[in-house]
Amino acid sequence: MLTLPPGQPPFPAVVLVSGSVNPSTGLRGGVNSNYHSDLARRLARTGFAALRYDPPGGGRSTGQPGFQTLEDRMEEAAAALRYVQTHLDIRPDRVGMHAISQGGWVIAMAAAKYPQDVAFIVPVSGSGVSVAEQQVWGIEAQSTAAGLSEEDVAKAVLFGRLLVDWQLDEPIYRQSNQETADELGFGSWTGFMKLVYEAGGLSPAEGLEQGINILSTIQDEPWAEALYLKEVTLPQLESIPPEQLAAVRAMAERNLLTDPRQYWTQVRCPVLAFLGEDDVVQPSARSAALYEQYLTEAGNENYKIVVIPGVGHEIVPSITAYWDVLVEWLGGLFAD
Repeated sequence: MLTLPPGQPPFPAVVLVSGSVNPSTGLRGGVNSNYHSDLARRLARTGFAALRYDPPGGGRSTGQPGFQTLEDRMEEAAAALRYVQTHLDIRPDRVGMHAISQGGWVIAMAAAKYPQDVAFIVPVSGSGVSVAEQQVWGIEAQSTAAGLSEEDVAKAVLFGRLLVDWQLDEPIYRQSNQETADELGFGSWTGFMKLVYEAGGLSPAEGLEQGINILSTIQDEPWAEALYLKEVTLPQLESIPPEQLAAVRAMAERNLLTDPRQYWTQVRCPVLAFLGEDDVVQPSARSAALYEQYLTEAGNENYKIVVIPGVGHEIVPSITAYWDVLVEWLGGLFAD
């Protein structure tokens, strides 16, 4: 759905890119997302057209909502941008992207790969670290914020790192996991560690079934809440057809190990990044430092990084420190 501003076309435009799946629905936000609907209307009042779209398998879009790599998502978003560029009411050289959370990786990748098309990007609550690092950091931060004991936080983080290593050909957390397991002693993690590091003669399908069974036993534990087992992880694992297991695992590995430096150091279009100081999903302080480092390496002289005090992962238009800065920045982008 393309929302056009009043006035005389052609207009600059923004493609609105969603974050990851909603734990409640298992789908990404689309045309009917309240966040995107509100943002589109507000952007139109500032003179920017806004495109919001349903992802594969969501809303009125065809296809399946199955697992996607970040590259898949990037190509999807780039296709949406190229569609907007063909619209007669749009200035094709003035189309940028706005994204929340996981979408921050996606639009930075698009800006790096398609610099001739992406006029600017606005990542909101996006992470500057890898998917693997962000997942483990978020589990620890959310568990700590929930007031869990030090031991329970250690359990959650251990399982988070094990879930990462389970998807990799070459585990990256084995030593730290062994140290944590030694400190905790015997527990539900013992069998999962054996599965991750010593699967032996199990077939991939047998290993998946065994892993689902182990994770099912802890899904209601208070310390496992930040793992999102019931809402996301277990439903995703249970939906994988055995014949597609190897392919899905390979895609997951590519996502987990994608190094943001590979594409952020190639982003030369204007960038406005927003981060919440109190975010417990991704590490805002580290992300801000990495954004600055990578964009400097790219030779990008037109970027602004805003860390908003007292705000978490959800940065919405009603937050003045976000909306006023965004409007002012967009207004100065194409000043003639």
